[in-house]
Amino acid sequence: MSIEELEAYFTGIELPEKIELVQGVVIEDLPLFLDSHFSYIKKNGHLKSADVFMLRLHQLHAKLEESHIA
Repeated sequence: MSIEELEAYFTGIELPEKIELVQGVVIEDLPLFLDSHFSYIKKNGHLKSADVFMLRLHQLHAKLEESHIA
């Protein structure tokens, strides 16, 4: 999914209070997580470091879909 598709997916859905993204990685503030990740990618999408931010957004999307939370 593109950054635009991910942003559209997360816009307006009900998010859980917290979620374990992968084993040992718990996101406690999902709105802050999303805001910081989208902001970083929009400002630095051309950098290799943005890849890990996209990976985390994809992982969150997959986790929500698998949990039928979204």
